Amino acid sequence: MATTKSLSIRGVAHPPPPRRGGRANRADLTRAEISSTNLQGKKLLREHDHGDEVGTVLASWQGRDGSLRIAANVDDPAAIEQVKRGEMRGLSLGTSMILAADGSVAYRGQDELSICEEGKRPGTWIDTMDGRSCLAVECFSKSKTGARASMHPMR
Repeated sequence: MATTKSLSIRGVAHPPPPRRGGRANRADLTRAEISSTNLQGKKLLREHDHGDEVGTVLASWQGRDGSLRIAANVDDPAAIEQVKRGEMRGLSLGTSMILAADGSVAYRGQDELSICEEGKRPGTWIDTMDGRSCLAVECFSKSKTGARASMHPMR
């Protein structure tokens, strides 16, 4: 019986929160929440479908820029091919919230992480597969201040 080798991935599950201002969405995380988030052992799903588990999150940590970074294994052969082809290079957190009587959020919890075509939050991409970079940023600015180009996954 042949076994399929897992695909090791790393990437950004949540961008760094804004230094000032509130959350863009009530499910967004603050710096303190990112620093205390532990996704180890959570399910890795395809497009938040709980019937389509494709792997496991191995670790999560706060990146140098304040983002929430992850390491995971993709075990499902079809999902591995989708990630390799560039069809599923986005990452998206599945966040559950306990709401207070007034509708404010009393608690945010991370239920799962999903691979997807593109995450809703900016910059949430798989950037490494099996130890190799798979995300490139090209900047083309005449200005010495260096306007940044947006990040897009390599396909």
